[in-house]
Amino acid sequence: MGNVFLTCYLTVLAQAVYVDSNIGNDKNPGTKEAPVFSIDKAAEIIRSRDNNIYIMKINPGTYILENHVSVTTEKDMTDKRIIIEASVLPDDKSWTPEQMPVIASKAKKGQIPDSYHFVVSFLIDESHVTIRGIKFHGYFYPNTRYFPIARFDKTKTDLTVEQCMFVGDENVSQIQAGIIAHGNEINIDHCVFYKLRNTVVFFQDSGDGIKTGNGITNSIIYGARQGVWTAWPDKDFKFENNVVSNCIHVWVKNYFNTTKSYSIDNCIIVNNQYYKVISDSTGALVPGEFELKEKNVTKEGEISLRLIENIDQPLPIDYLHTIPGSLGYDIGAGLFKNSGKTLP
Repeated sequence: MGNVFLTCYLTVLAQAVYVDSNIGNDKNPGTKEAPVFSIDKAAEIIRSRDNNIYIMKINPGTYILENHVSVTTEKDMTDKRIIIEASVLPDDKSWTPEQMPVIASKAKKGQIPDSYHFVVSFLIDESHVTIRGIKFHGYFYPNTRYFPIARFDKTKTDLTVEQCMFVGDENVSQIQAGIIAHGNEINIDHCVFYKLRNTVVFFQDSGDGIKTGNGITNSIIYGARQGVWTAWPDKDFKFENNVVSNCIHVWVKNYFNTTKSYSIDNCIIVNNQYYKVISDSTGALVPGEFELKEKNVTKEGEISLRLIENIDQPLPIDYLHTIPGSLGYDIGAGLFKNSGKTLP
């Protein structure tokens, strides 16, 4: 009885629930010293109204999800925020690429209602959510619409995804879209998207006819079929300090999206097949007539990413980032908010 009381007491007092796929145990209270094993268990603790925990810290390791994780809580969200983040973040002095927690899914299709062909890792069912410092790999079976992060509840708002890496391959481990979300205030900052089908799909509005507070900043988009997809009408959309290279389409807009123009500021957009296209009523992508207002946009040159050169060596600190001295390096796009971190 005393041990049960102690476990509950520690859980209530904890500032965060810790997850560790190497040493954790789901019978643990989830403290830093005694982490749980699974992200599912940590999400259950955040959902419960029996504690004051809103933060999940994920230790380095590999996490294979059996089902989607519902990110929500029964607790009062007044002046609160749910944060799911790596316990070691890219700007921490001790960070290396191997320390990014890796998340993959082996969930079956049809586990999300009304979405029989979707697979999702984090299903955002709450407003005021941040996901930070995590690496998402593609789905094991490539002919699947896999969304690592999805928000389908149009009434929710304020989703921030930052310092995350999304790595896929259409023929091996596809990511249909790194992030797909309805509603307002979807902010993507300092992320890396490598060889995804779509990077971010800013999907339906909240019901009032126009989306607001959305954007992508300080990110690298490389080798995607579609760089950014704006489906519904927008105002104040922000696209700044990004590198977009080796993609088929840079920007897709749905045919019924009445937004006449978007702004692109301080970006490197090179070696892409098509700049802007419209998704027509059949879903086909055709040349688009909407305006992209450019300010300090570079369209010529080559992007050089840091790739693996020696499998016997640790991953370079700036893996999948622009190489120092090369085109795009100076704008500081990528995982690191402290740009000096990318120096080899």
